[in-house]
Amino acid sequence: MKIAVASDGYTLDSNASPILGKSSAFIIVDLENNGIKNISTLENPAKKETGSGSTAADFIANQGIEILISGKFGNVAFRILKNANIKIYKFTSGTIENNIKQLNKSKLEEITSVSGGFPE
Repeated sequence: MKIAVASDGYTLDSNASPILGKSSAFIIVDLENNGIKNISTLENPAKKETGSGSTAADFIANQGIEILISGKFGNVAFRILKNANIKIYKFTSGTIENNIKQLNKSKLEEITSVSGGFPE
């Protein structure tokens, strides 16, 4: 399973980002049997743009991602991700590694709608 986590940094020890479009990078993790098989980092090409959430969502949708863990994003980004059949989970404060662990334990909340840029 290929997972992306919006990140404020470039490693598993970095904090998860509270805003999809303004995140510094996306930590991409391939999970196999709940264990990390591979890790890569992609710079967020949208982080300094206006309307960065939808550009970031397009970028993620083109990476073969199955699950995204993120903070705040808007309606357009939500629709892009859902149209790409990407499951979205609300991040928890803390590191990328912690968010992956929480996902494996089914402790993260799946986002099924947004309102005013905030996951409901």
